[in-house]
Amino acid sequence: MNPKTTPRYAKTLVIVGGLLIGSVFVAAAQPSPAPTPPPAVPQVSASPAGGISPLAEKLLTQTCQTLGSADAFSFHAEVMFDRVLPAAVKVQFAGALNFALQRPSELAIDYRSDLGAKQLWYQNNTLTIFDPPHAMYATLPVPDSIDGMLEQVGRDNHLTPPLSELAYRDPCQPIRKQIIYGDYIGANDVDGIACDHVAFSSRTTDLQLWLELTGKRLPRKIVINHRSEPGAPEYIAFLSDWMFPKDIAASEFTPQLPKDAKKIEFLKITEKQP
Repeated sequence: MNPKTTPRYAKTLVIVGGLLIGSVFVAAAQPSPAPTPPPAVPQVSASPAGGISPLAEKLLTQTCQTLGSADAFSFHAEVMFDRVLPAAVKVQFAGALNFALQRPSELAIDYRSDLGAKQLWYQNNTLTIFDPPHAMYATLPVPDSIDGMLEQVGRDNHLTPPLSELAYRDPCQPIRKQIIYGDYIGANDVDGIACDHVAFSSRTTDLQLWLELTGKRLPRKIVINHRSEPGAPEYIAFLSDWMFPKDIAASEFTPQLPKDAKKIEFLKITEKQP
């Protein structure tokens, strides 16, 4: 799926009380209850340094510094995610998104997937989310900084835009709050680009990152395994087309709503099952 060849859509699979499912640490789909109990979670004994190897820590820090210090950036991502159906049947869906950020207070995420589509625009102190299949949108007053906006909607509205951890001034902060183990795996290729492969674990989730071996140390692949959930669903993102312009046009962050779009409050919007 490629929003660059079809109308562009933004973030996630479902809005539940304002929640956009799917991000670095939030599953891209909510697994259905399975009859089998979740797998046991390994107990990892963290060292005083957090159980993270110096090289894994160095690479993570370099990536976070690159993204956190940028005034503007954009990328494209192709994603795959699992949903666990009754009887523990795990199925995979696909999606794609375009992500653009301009500090201090602009963000746009356009997303479509096998299960639906969303558009998200944040500009100054207003967040707008549009559901194209239902021609409905909602707006929310928010702080005029990206960090402040993400913190407020996460706390008050249980809303997490996709891959939004990459938008923070310190992208490492939400990761370091959770990881208790991390190590360097080796050098691997992602779509023809040489990358350093690092892996991290929290008590419930495994995170793998493939970071460009040279240059800006940009993330090229992200794999999240929610091993404490039934069926251990995975979320996989391949990131490409990274750009770091001086400025991004303000129109990129201005809502583009059809004339027949209906404004609603942040309510539950359920998408049709395939």
